[in-house]
Amino acid sequence: MSLTRWSRLLSVATVAFAFAPLAAAQSDTAMPGPFYPDENQPNPAQELLGKLLFWEEQISYANSMACGTCHIHEAGGSDPRSFTTVNPGPDGLFDTEDDIHGSQGVVRMDHDGAFQGDTLFGHGFQVTGRKAPPTINAFSFNDIFWDGRAKSEYTSVDTGLVAETFFGGLESQAAGPPTSDVEMTREGHTWDDIEAKLATVKPMALATNLPPAMQDFINQYQTYPAMFAAAYGDATITGDRIIFAIGNYERTLISNQTPIDEWLATGVIAPDLQAGLTLFTGKANCSACHVLPDLSNDNFHNIGVRPDDEDVGRMAVTGDPLDKAKFKTPGLRNAVLRLPLFHNGSKNSLAEVVEFYNKGGDFPGPNLDVQLLPLNLTDTEKADLVHFLEVGITDLRVANNEPPFDRPTLRSELPPLNTVYGVASNNGAGTPPALIAHLPANKGNPNWLLGIADSTANKPAVLALAFGSDDGSPFPDPRYPIPMNVDVSTIFSLQFVSTDGLGWGTFKLGIPSASALTGLTFFGQWFVQDAAALATGGVYGSQGVEVEIL
Repeated sequence: MSLTRWSRLLSVATVAFAFAPLAAAQSDTAMPGPFYPDENQPNPAQELLGKLLFWEEQISYANSMACGTCHIHEAGGSDPRSFTTVNPGPDGLFDTEDDIHGSQGVVRMDHDGAFQGDTLFGHGFQVTGRKAPPTINAFSFNDIFWDGRAKSEYTSVDTGLVAETFFGGLESQAAGPPTSDVEMTREGHTWDDIEAKLATVKPMALATNLPPAMQDFINQYQTYPAMFAAAYGDATITGDRIIFAIGNYERTLISNQTPIDEWLATGVIAPDLQAGLTLFTGKANCSACHVLPDLSNDNFHNIGVRPDDEDVGRMAVTGDPLDKAKFKTPGLRNAVLRLPLFHNGSKNSLAEVVEFYNKGGDFPGPNLDVQLLPLNLTDTEKADLVHFLEVGITDLRVANNEPPFDRPTLRSELPPLNTVYGVASNNGAGTPPALIAHLPANKGNPNWLLGIADSTANKPAVLALAFGSDDGSPFPDPRYPIPMNVDVSTIFSLQFVSTDGLGWGTFKLGIPSASALTGLTFFGQWFVQDAAALATGGVYGSQGVEVEIL
């Protein structure tokens, strides 16, 4: 690392340690910009490419997830879905005290891309075991993730060698989710698979409302190979190049226009924020860990959110028992946009967070941080502090999706194009099967999947595809002893599969890129053989699904 880079790093450290919480603001305490790895210097084409890749749902196996799916800008760079997406936590039981409000990922798929049952989530979406940390201002940290496992030293996904020596935490983080079979893909998915797919797909085929710069970039280059050539000098797509582009896009997400930044520059803050700022830097002692100007200290602390044994946090990375249940101090900027808060998403408001600190944490233990003491704030002081946290550290550009926080609309944010309808008949055990029918059927999608679950294990199954639908009412046609959700007269394909040992079946279709397919609608229904299903003649059917091709 160059001497200049060391000087910048030391100057930032000096500011952090020298800043006196109650002193007047100084002009040299403005939030520093990002540090770039020597091995990954940016250029405008690379940053635009990274922006496309960050919001590209086709980077996932079945076109349902992008990096941005869990990191929504107007949610402070975190995941607003976490209010309702739940991981059952260490006890494996839903609706208990250790539940975790993580991020919704994918329905579990095996290496061949077939749906398979999950012990915790069945045929539903898997949910991560921690709340998604924010991508905005993530460049402020050396090691990324709540436990810091994404190291500043980035190891290449292509060669296995060190590719960035310093400041590579963003790249280390970006290397994980695209190959995670919980977050974005099937089991055993590799960066080679991602590289090959990006070489053939139409960029941002699923997204809408693209910001002008993104749309202009697509109009100019048309394909990902051409974009990689613009960014890197040749059209080769590699895992490292994907990750470098995403990392440098994230380094453009600098949130530094808040009332506290104005105070840092001028020493002046709005009268209604003064009391809260004084508490933040004084009696409440927030700035002991949320150090200005970054509002973090890039360190790890045990603050008693949950019992230590539930999630050992940093100790899983370092092996040091003294790190048990320690988690990264998050930057506080835009915290009100990032609800729910903490690593397990357990606090639904800043008022709850302030009350948590006011009483000195929820779960005191032998490894609790010594700085975590009851604050004894009055009700007025708590209200003043909450107001400051809600207003004084919020960047309205982030809240309003203004550049550099503008973004496209993801397909997964829109109403589903696949509509499940009608009724199912019961299998031999007296229960109906379930459809797995949430994935987008877009032109050029090589991995469109339609599944059935909760059916009879190891039995022949048929998926009927038709151009028309029936109403699925009980026994609508005397020729068929089961509800028919597809119009038999318009069936154009019968796909024969076998259910697996858990009663799951999957149909996989590669959809051509032909423009004539746009808007085409078809219907599907599963039929499964089960001699015990006597009421329906030894064959039962699922609900129907209506599918529109994008």
